[in-house]
Amino acid sequence: MGSIPTRRIDVPKGVQIATSDDDRETTGVPASEGERQAANRLAAELRQRGLRVEVESIAVRPSEAGSVLLHASIALGAGLLGLKWPLVGAAVCLAVAFSFYAERALGLNLLGRLVPRRSSQNVVSPPTGPVWSGGIGIVLSAGYDIPGAYPVGEWLSRRLSGQLTSDRVVFWGGMFPLFVATMLRVTGIDGFGTGLLQLLSSAVLLSMIVAQLDRWMAGRPIAGDQDPAAPELLLEALDELLEAGGQEGDIAVCFFGCESASGAGATDFFGRAPQELGDSNATVVNFIAGDESADRVQITAREGDLTTLKMNSELGADSEQDPEPAILRSNTGALAARRSGIRAVTVVGRGDEAVDTALDMADAGLESVELRPDALGLDADDDHQPDDQKPGDSDRPATSPPEAAPGDGSPAPAEAERRPRKRNVTRN
Repeated sequence: MGSIPTRRIDVPKGVQIATSDDDRETTGVPASEGERQAANRLAAELRQRGLRVEVESIAVRPSEAGSVLLHASIALGAGLLGLKWPLVGAAVCLAVAFSFYAERALGLNLLGRLVPRRSSQNVVSPPTGPVWSGGIGIVLSAGYDIPGAYPVGEWLSRRLSGQLTSDRVVFWGGMFPLFVATMLRVTGIDGFGTGLLQLLSSAVLLSMIVAQLDRWMAGRPIAGDQDPAAPELLLEALDELLEAGGQEGDIAVCFFGCESASGAGATDFFGRAPQELGDSNATVVNFIAGDESADRVQITAREGDLTTLKMNSELGADSEQDPEPAILRSNTGALAARRSGIRAVTVVGRGDEAVDTALDMADAGLESVELRPDALGLDADDDHQPDDQKPGDSDRPATSPPEAAPGDGSPAPAEAERRPRKRNVTRN
């Protein structure tokens, strides 16, 4: 599998990031006035397409740097405490390491709850409500906020191709060795080697604290119109689906705020998503504007940093674009969806290839929902449903699906199989 070291999330072309007082471009801070304006602009883009839209107010913790700074500082203090009271220091180190791991790998905030919340926005179509428990087959999603400048992270990315991230440095290079050193003191092993291990691990934590301060002082990149952005790819794919006959009842769109802060907006949204969204085999196709130098469009086979979660990359197996599986070392809207039990994958790329890959997966998602028993007016335990093929058992529809109930207006499954793929209707 390939590896994607980092990624940029830009606002869509034409979105002006500015304060309410003037029209000058300013740095884009997560949960800022600039992000609010970007959300309103995206909502307007969806309304122009005749869709119902909700700009959903959320409260999230937008600062990853604040979380790293908090955990690293407490761990460093615990190591110093362990010089006199090794058992107490070891217990605190273990608690801090577990909190950091849970936040980054499992999406559970423990000590991270001390980082203040700020208001942000998710742009959702259709608005949250009963329709999300119905027949939605595909959710197109993208983050629209501007990630913070991070000189240290960019240096790691260039030098090590994403194999070493700041989270891994903090956890494996700082917290874990510091815990080992304090535990050695608990067992009575307190010599030169133990002291050297604690010194090195403390130096790592201290350097990461300085790096996060550097991140804060560097500010945020200014939003520009020159680069293709993930929301643009989403809107192009949406236009194709709508032109091919898709409708709001089976296609949903989400632009998530604070995506650069461990997918904070998406985590908030999918944490409240109805259970039916996962049970119905709905598919989340997330967009990231990939590296311009990449030869092929990529789809994520796994996502995450300290641990990775398996994504539904098999959804792109039949794509004509032959996307390359990759590992994404960050949290995205797709990862938040997978944690909620929903099929999801992230498309990393630019231009038509990325859009076409997403449309191929969208077609498969819509077809699987069309062939669900409840979408056809049948009960899940209907005698027509083969015993060896229940909804959700496979990413592909059954080879011998049940026929539609007479007069319900739903297309017969055989007819659905014969229909051209939506992507071909408009692009080929």
